Amino acid sequence: MQSTIKRGLAIAAGLTLAFGLAACASSPADSATGDGDAASGEGAFASGNSDTLVFAVLPDHEGADQDAQPIADWISAITGKEVEFFQATDYTAVVQGLAADQIDIAQISAFTYFQSQNAGADIEPIGAQITQDGAEPGYYSVAVKNPAATEVSSLEDFADRPVCFVNPTSTSGFAVPMGGLLEAGVTVAEDNRFFGEEHDLNARKVAEGSDCQVGFAQDIDADPLIESGELEEVTRVLVPAAPIVMQAALPQDVKDQLTDALADSTQADLTDAGVELNEFLTDGWFGFGAVDDAYYDLIRTLCSEIADEVEACRA
Repeated sequence: MQSTIKRGLAIAAGLTLAFGLAACASSPADSATGDGDAASGEGAFASGNSDTLVFAVLPDHEGADQDAQPIADWISAITGKEVEFFQATDYTAVVQGLAADQIDIAQISAFTYFQSQNAGADIEPIGAQITQDGAEPGYYSVAVKNPAATEVSSLEDFADRPVCFVNPTSTSGFAVPMGGLLEAGVTVAEDNRFFGEEHDLNARKVAEGSDCQVGFAQDIDADPLIESGELEEVTRVLVPAAPIVMQAALPQDVKDQLTDALADSTQADLTDAGVELNEFLTDGWFGFGAVDDAYYDLIRTLCSEIADEVEACRA
């Protein structure tokens, strides 16, 4: 599967390189039509108020909302509207919120983009997160081990071991890892799958060896522990970047404002809007690169190949 991922990324490079579960979602809320009718071209707002936008981020680490506050402030500066956070306790809530038109804009993962569309969300990518200065969109899914696991040197060595994943709807913490493991001939039994729920917590679980001595996390959370010697890297795979998306039903002028400002943006664009970067964004967010829906075909292909092992791909 890693070769499939790498082939897909090679194809995607010609466009622009980068990188829960809603088994059923409620129907779009009637009240979400707001001050206009999307069918008439006037647009619709999740809150029912044309002066307010509802913004969601994945609760993939502690303090995710606070870390994304500058992005929310930036969206407010771009549109002139108040921005309210959608309260989500897990990835599933965000998927369902997008499918039910309860969210206008969201920063999600590639996998939750795929899931949200499968659940019926009519959403469009604005851009994909850039995690290194001067780079294209993309980030890494890192396979790690506890230093005590001296016999582990490849994904093949994960066989018959407890494995710490992030959660069943995480791109870099579950979907991509499962693809790599299956390609390596490793099937992880249900009772050997442990979920840390957040990338930083999952990396820490492997470092502590509490539930498992091998696992996965995104690079921004795995690399500090690798540098400190608390973890050792086994391998890493570049995956499509996490998108910031918007509801297709938003008024066209609002969508144009968001696309013009956010796509192909940098840290300087945010600060030029009068918004101060916080430490989280300074360290791991360097703007959004413009992408389209086809950029995420790699995730669709991956899911078609691992659907038997990953229930979330069948939603």
